[in-house]
Amino acid sequence: MKRRARVFGHDITLDEIHPGTYFSLDPDRVVKGLMEGVEPGFHETVEKDDIIVAGRNFGMGSGRESGTWAMKFAGIDCVIVESFSRYMFRNCINNGIWPIEVEGILEMVEEGDMLEIDPDKGLLVLESGEEVSFKRFPHWMVNIIKSSTL
Repeated sequence: MKRRARVFGHDITLDEIHPGTYFSLDPDRVVKGLMEGVEPGFHETVEKDDIIVAGRNFGMGSGRESGTWAMKFAGIDCVIVESFSRYMFRNCINNGIWPIEVEGILEMVEEGDMLEIDPDKGLLVLESGEEVSFKRFPHWMVNIIKSSTL
């Protein structure tokens, strides 16, 4: 998968990823809330197959699935961060989004960089061509990610 990076910082809460005021059963309303707490209007610039790149503690503070629903409805199928909250990590898996952890990712990637990700090999290729390894997913987890139908 080759994708464009959309870069954010550290300690982004679920309420920033998807404020509760955007919780809905209407996918269009859900998407409008994506990253609204850190970048108002993000939903207008996000494109299908973009990747969210962020620092440590991504998704902390709540177990609501609305943040991953918003990502999925917007066409995001991969998030690369330094660390996830456990809730966000599992919500990504359950909703068909690759939750990849790479130490120091914010120092390696800039907004708009094109990244190539191979989850099966545990390999990330940066825009510079540098290769970065990450922990491969167990087969049972891959099956859940690939079978999500949200």
